[in-house]
Amino acid sequence: MNQRDTITVDVPLFIRLLEYAREDAQTDIDLHNVTENAIGLALSGKVLTMNDYNMIVSSPENIEEIKMLQIRAGIIK
Repeated sequence: MNQRDTITVDVPLFIRLLEYAREDAQTDIDLHNVTENAIGLALSGKVLTMNDYNMIVSSPENIEEIKMLQIRAGIIK
């Protein structure tokens, strides 16, 4: 189990998140949403990868829709 507020990411995801912060995030709120999404995904204790990227950078409204698509595709249970 992962401690609250601790995330572990692989290098490709780390680089892409830095790119997102520099190129795509429009406001501080975007960065806070990314942080909260990453923390939520990391609670399972797994290392986050590029497979998690869309969920990490999604707005809170889109998270449930993405989860349902991943369940249907067999990516998550």
